[in-house]
Amino acid sequence: MQGSTKADTIAAPTGRIAAMAAVDTGRMDEYREPRTGGAGSPDLLLDPDRLLRLAGASLMVLAPHPDDESLAAGGLIQRALAYGARVSIVFVTAGENNPWPQRALERRVWIGARQREAWGRRRRCEAGEALQRLGAAGSASVHWLGWPDGGVTWKLLADTATMLAQMRELFERERPTVLVLPDLVDRHPDHSALHVLTEMLFQELPASSRPVCYGYLLHGSSQPGPPHRAVFALNADERERKRAAIMAHGSQTALSRRRLLRFAADTESFAVGLDSHDLAGARLPWLPPRVLRPLLAMLAVDAAGGEKLRLAGSADANLFWRDGSPAARTARPMQPPYYVKLYCPLPSPWVFDGWGWCRFGV
Repeated sequence: MQGSTKADTIAAPTGRIAAMAAVDTGRMDEYREPRTGGAGSPDLLLDPDRLLRLAGASLMVLAPHPDDESLAAGGLIQRALAYGARVSIVFVTAGENNPWPQRALERRVWIGARQREAWGRRRRCEAGEALQRLGAAGSASVHWLGWPDGGVTWKLLADTATMLAQMRELFERERPTVLVLPDLVDRHPDHSALHVLTEMLFQELPASSRPVCYGYLLHGSSQPGPPHRAVFALNADERERKRAAIMAHGSQTALSRRRLLRFAADTESFAVGLDSHDLAGARLPWLPPRVLRPLLAMLAVDAAGGEKLRLAGSADANLFWRDGSPAARTARPMQPPYYVKLYCPLPSPWVFDGWGWCRFGV
């Protein structure tokens, strides 16, 4: 049985966002005691435009690959810059492991390490052109982490502490008040793994230094119920510049132009906040057919590190399928919040997750 999600209400802003809102409106009483409809009210979290207009606003966009920044937040980036807010773009990978467009455009079958490296350089150049078209070149801080494209999940399991330290350093340097990041339910494994990493980082941060979080979904569909959504409206000029930025990623539009240009819409939609996918107890949200289970595998990760799980159909299991039957056992007790992923390890040209991650909360 799937555990219940957190409450449907949105907590009022705290820390820097509440203080910024209170100072910006001259209502310090609303910083100390947030009230419905006031500057420190939950309504503020649903309005990215208002957040970016606050004095001291700073927007950070986490992009697993070049093009994610334009697809997810091309309008938001433009608006932040127009308001004079600080903007930082973090490219987690260079998008080098992108074989099908590379085969099509370069008319090659075999792709080795040297060819992938060259493709990554191409995509970095495309990202620079996209930021130029958004008006962000020279205005935004741009960071390239150099993590492996298609390998963020495995790096998260093997190198959790290093990844957390690198992200912590970025947050301390940029001090974002608004963070745009992939949603946990995104079906691309690099996207969902980056969300997991960010949630674990936030467990270390005091509430006063946590930014408002907006989750974007580029692969798959949103789940019913919470979280609440913030809808950001683009004007005609912003929409045209966003479309031009998407088209700058020519390596991606070559095979997927129609699909990608759907994101050059009138609005950008975001899930508000983190921690909205909690499960209770030790029951997983999945119940795969028994005939498939020998072909499946699980991963588990918490702030101390990750591990591949042994699927266990016996009494020693400490994780259970949705119907309560034994599913797997972790080698050590996982400390909440921790995350479990169900996947199929068989080789496949299909990169997207069939099940993805679930989160067991505090």
